[in-house]
Amino acid sequence: MGEGKKFNLKIDQEICQGTGYCVRVAPELFVLETTEHANVLIVEPTQDYENQIIEAATLCPTRAITY
Repeated sequence: MGEGKKFNLKIDQEICQGTGYCVRVAPELFVLETTEHANVLIVEPTQDYENQIIEAATLCPTRAITY
């Protein structure tokens, strides 16, 4: 049996506009910092977060989230 899907969650700070969509979708995974950019709280989340990761990446208007 495999280990499941692996994620390496990243936000490109150069293009993040700090809209907060990711935080609203997955507050366990993302946080808005005082720099007005989002940051990742869990770099290698488990497969349990797959739906939230995909939704956050899809909603990001600048496509700053990769996984």
